[in-house]
Amino acid sequence: MSRKVIGWSIAAIVAIFLLLNYLPSFVADSLYKNVDDITDGEMPATITSFESGPEVVSTIGGSGEGLNCSLPAVTNIFFDGSRDDKGRRHLVLQRFRQACVFHDLCYRHGLATYGYNQNDCDRILQNAAFRLCTYIRNGSGTGSATRCQTDSKMVLAGVSMGGYNAFRGWDRSTYFEFESDPFRSDGFQASRVVDHPFKAADPAKYRNEPDQVILSFENVRSDIAVTCMTCGKLPVFEYTQDPNEVDAELRLVGVTKLPEALLKREPMLSETVPIWLPPRRHHAAPHLLVDSRGKDHLIWMSRNNPQDTMSCIVGADAARLLTNTLPRRDLCSKDAESLLTMVEVDMFATSPLPMEIPGAPEPIYATAISPQKTVDNDLSFCSRSASRPVEQSGNDDRSRCIHFTGEAVNTGAALGAFQNFPVIRAGQQIVFARDVDQRTSSPLTAIWQRAFGDTFSPGGALLVIDVAPPATPKGPAAAKLKKIVRFNIDDRFDPMMPITRKVDDLRFLSLEASKETVRLRMIDFARDNPALGNVRLTMGSGDVELDRSWAARPLMVLETRDVQPRTRLVFSRGEIAIDPGKPVSPDATTEALTLQTLVFERDAAAPSDAPFVKSAGAACRITYEFAPGHTDWPCYRAFDPDRSMRASPAARMQASQMLVGHFSQGGGHGIAFPDACLKSEPVVLTPQGGSYKPLSDTAGWDNPPKLRRTITCEPLDAAAIVSRPIAQKAP
Repeated sequence: MSRKVIGWSIAAIVAIFLLLNYLPSFVADSLYKNVDDITDGEMPATITSFESGPEVVSTIGGSGEGLNCSLPAVTNIFFDGSRDDKGRRHLVLQRFRQACVFHDLCYRHGLATYGYNQNDCDRILQNAAFRLCTYIRNGSGTGSATRCQTDSKMVLAGVSMGGYNAFRGWDRSTYFEFESDPFRSDGFQASRVVDHPFKAADPAKYRNEPDQVILSFENVRSDIAVTCMTCGKLPVFEYTQDPNEVDAELRLVGVTKLPEALLKREPMLSETVPIWLPPRRHHAAPHLLVDSRGKDHLIWMSRNNPQDTMSCIVGADAARLLTNTLPRRDLCSKDAESLLTMVEVDMFATSPLPMEIPGAPEPIYATAISPQKTVDNDLSFCSRSASRPVEQSGNDDRSRCIHFTGEAVNTGAALGAFQNFPVIRAGQQIVFARDVDQRTSSPLTAIWQRAFGDTFSPGGALLVIDVAPPATPKGPAAAKLKKIVRFNIDDRFDPMMPITRKVDDLRFLSLEASKETVRLRMIDFARDNPALGNVRLTMGSGDVELDRSWAARPLMVLETRDVQPRTRLVFSRGEIAIDPGKPVSPDATTEALTLQTLVFERDAAAPSDAPFVKSAGAACRITYEFAPGHTDWPCYRAFDPDRSMRASPAARMQASQMLVGHFSQGGGHGIAFPDACLKSEPVVLTPQGGSYKPLSDTAGWDNPPKLRRTITCEPLDAAAIVSRPIAQKAP
C-alpha cells in the first residue's frame, strides 16, 4: 500500500509540475497571436508628463490607487524564474512592471484621453511586455525570443482573466495624458493654456481679450488642427491682395512677405486652422515648456516608427500656430522652409522630452534617458539642440550621450528609471527607479518570493540629474548624476509628483485613495530616509477629509507667478445624474451632471507641515438638451450605465480635461473644462469671491438639430458635502 501511495504521490507531483509549467503557456499560445519581434535594444515607450498651463507644476493621475502589476502573487509560479547572466532574478510582478504601469493608466484614463478601448490597452501591454522580456534577457539560449512571446501572452492572459472588469468606460474614465506615442488612437483632443499670442504686439486691438487663452489641438490619425477656444472673433490680419502688406501679428512670427496661402483672406483668431506637421509620423500632443523669460514653447516629440528611435522634434508657439504653418516641402528639417523649427534626430529612447538648459546659446534641448548606448545597458543621458539645423556630416543627426558611472546605474541597474513620470526643470531632470530584481542572499526568502512575489515593489531610487550647457556647439549637454536617493515606499503611492518647480526642492506629493476617502501624502527626498507624511487640508476652522471621488479626476498642483508665489491644489469631481434602478429612456432628450471644484492653497515658502487652506469651491449643475431621433450621434443621447462604452454629452464632460489659467479680465485663476460636444465653447468658470461663476450660462444652438447646454453654480463651502459622495437627483 505504501508503495502505491508513494507512486501516486510522485505521479501527482509530476502532473502538478507539468500543469503549472506547460498548461498556462500552451493556453496563452493558443489564444493570442505573436507580436512583432523588434530587437533594437530599446525599452518600450514609457509614460510621460504633459503639463497643460504655464503655472502647472504637476498633474497627479492614476486615481490614487497606485501603479503596479495587479496580478495575483502566485503568478510568479507560472513564469521562468531563473537568473540572468548577471545572477539577478526578475519575478514577473517586477519584470513587467513598466508595462503594467502603462496598462494601469490606460485602463483608468485611456478611453477619455485617447479613445482607447480595452483591446487597445491589452495589445499595448503585450507589445511592451515582449520588449521588456528581451531587454532584461532573463536567462540565455536561442529560444529567448520564443519564450518572451509566450511570457507576453501569459501576462496578457493574466490581465484578461483577472482584471477584465477593471477597464473604465465612460461612467468612470477621466482625462489624463500619459502616452508619448498614441499610435493606436483614431483621434483625441488635448488643450494647452498659453499667454495671449498677440496682446503684447497690439494691446489696443486685443484690450478685451484675456491674458491667457486655451488652445485646443484635435488630432485625427495625426492630422492636427488647432482652435483658440477663448479668443474673440477678431481677424488675425486684414484682407489684402498685396503680399507686402504685413500686419503686426505676422511680423511678430517672422513673416515679411505674405505667401499665396494668406492672400485674400481674413481669418478669425477663434477659427480652426490646420497645423502642417511632417506626415507619416505618430504625433502626440505638444509639450508646453515655459522658459526662464516666461515665453511659451509648444514642442512635438514625434516618433517616426516603432522600429527605431528617430524623432521629429517640432518647435512652435501660439502665434505661429494660429497664423501660418504651411511648409514649402514635406520634410522634417530646415529644408521644409517652415516657420516652425524642425529637427530630425535619433534620441536613442522612445519617449524624449524637451527641457531648457540655461546659458546655452540655443537653450531648448531634446533630452532622453537611454540604456541603449552601451553593451551592458548602462544609464546614459542623451541630448541634442531642438532648433539647431542638422549638418550632413559627423553623425549630427544623432543625439550626444554621456554615460553615468556607479553601481546604481551600471549594467542595467537603472532599468527602473523608465517606470515613472520624469520631472523636468530648467537645468535639472529627476527620474524614479523602481527595483525590478529580487535582491536577497537568503534561500528561504528567495523561495518565498518565488511563490508569493513582492506585490508592491517597495524598493527604489530617485535620481537627480543636473544639466549644463555643452562644452562645444555640437557636444553633449554636460549632464551629471548629482544625487541618488534610495527609498523604501510602496508603489501603491505612485505616481509621486513634485510640489514645486524650484531646482533641488525634492518634496513630492502623492494621492492615496481608500474605500471611502482620499489622502494627500508628502515625501521629502532630501532626507536621508524618505518617508510618507500627511498633508493637512482645512476648511473653515478645522481639518477636512475628502471623499475618494475627488481622486477619480487628476489633481492639479499650481505655483503662481506672483511676487509672493502661492501653491494651489485644484481638485474636481463629477457625476452624471441618473436615478438608481430606473432604466434610461432611449428617447430621452435631456441629461445632467454635477461638476464640483475645490481649491486649497498656502504660501509657496511655507514649511512642509503647514496646512493647505480651502480658498474657493463651486458646485455646478450642467444640463444638456438635444433633439430627439439622433441617438447614433454621441452628443444626442443620454448616458446608459448598462452601455458604458457609448458616450454622451454629460459623460464626456464628466471625463473632460481640467485647465487652470487667467481666462477673464478680472484676474485670478479661472477653471475650464473643454466640451467634446461643443468644441468651441468650453465650460469656463471665473473667480467670484470664494466661489466660481460660469463665464456664459448657456451655449450651443436651438436650430435643428438642437443642442443646448446650461450651467448654474453655487458655492461649495461645507466640509460635510466634500467628505461625502455627490448627492443629486436625475433631471
